[in-house]
Amino acid sequence: MSASVMYSGDQIKTFIPQREPMLMVDKLFACDEANVETGLTVSPANIFVYDGGLFSEAGVIEHIAQSAALFAGYNDWINHRPIVLGYIAEIKKFSLAAPAHVGDSLVSRLSVVSQAMNITLMNAVTTINNQTVATCKMKIFMDKKK
Repeated sequence: MSASVMYSGDQIKTFIPQREPMLMVDKLFACDEANVETGLTVSPANIFVYDGGLFSEAGVIEHIAQSAALFAGYNDWINHRPIVLGYIAEIKKFSLAAPAHVGDSLVSRLSVVSQAMNITLMNAVTTINNQTVATCKMKIFMDKKK
């Protein structure tokens, strides 16, 4: 995927319902029907920062989940469909290889493994400076009943 930024800052709010202080993505680098690449620069004000600047595992997981939401929301928007809410249905094989800190720029790459009805299974890899810091499989339920 690309290293240039397609959308950033408040523009991200077009595609996802999360708002501060729970907004855990601040860049969309690339997105297509099967992949998304997002970013987050960890700020000292982030609610998942503790212990002198560490970014918690929960923050990394929330960043990955919001990356999946951004994938769905952007694809809905680009295809002129209403943007729907998504919920984490399952997280499998989460591994945190290294912690993130204030000032780090996380880049997450998610790819669709399978889709059936309102469930999407995605592989996620999060890096800092091209070094893998987290991986998981995440199942997302899209609430399309509206």
